[in-house]
Amino acid sequence: MPQDDFQSPKALGRFILREALFGSLATEGAGGYPFVSLVGVAAMSNGAPVMLLSDLARHTQNIRKDPRVSLLLAEKPGAPDPLVAARLTVTGKVAPVEKSEVRARYLARHPEAAKYVDFADFGFWGMAIERGHLVAAFGKISDLLPEELLGNGGVSWPKG
Repeated sequence: MPQDDFQSPKALGRFILREALFGSLATEGAGGYPFVSLVGVAAMSNGAPVMLLSDLARHTQNIRKDPRVSLLLAEKPGAPDPLVAARLTVTGKVAPVEKSEVRARYLARHPEAAKYVDFADFGFWGMAIERGHLVAAFGKISDLLPEELLGNGGVSWPKG
């Protein structure tokens, strides 16, 4: 989506939160080192990310020890170079979310997850965003607060 179509960094950050299907999840791993993995994401109605994670995965084991995470989401690139796409890093804490609250919403974004969503070791984790960092383009960088990223705030999204 061309960045000229957005009214503000806040609007672009909100758009990325709602558009992204996958993100890079960073947790604290062994010895305090960052551990990063690729996860599927969907946005709750207010834009907060929710992830379907397996208890067997290393990132879930890390989260159970320390719920502080960082999640990198990127706009779909319109060019061969992914670094020209806008990207948003959100940091905060994750906690389990009741499956009945998010199952249908997640499956609407990730229909392939229907194969394993009800396995006993899978559960939904929601993120409480504490801050955001948007890189929209070279020199267009903004730090964003949770209230600037969450909720609809009367933003009109571009058609397309």
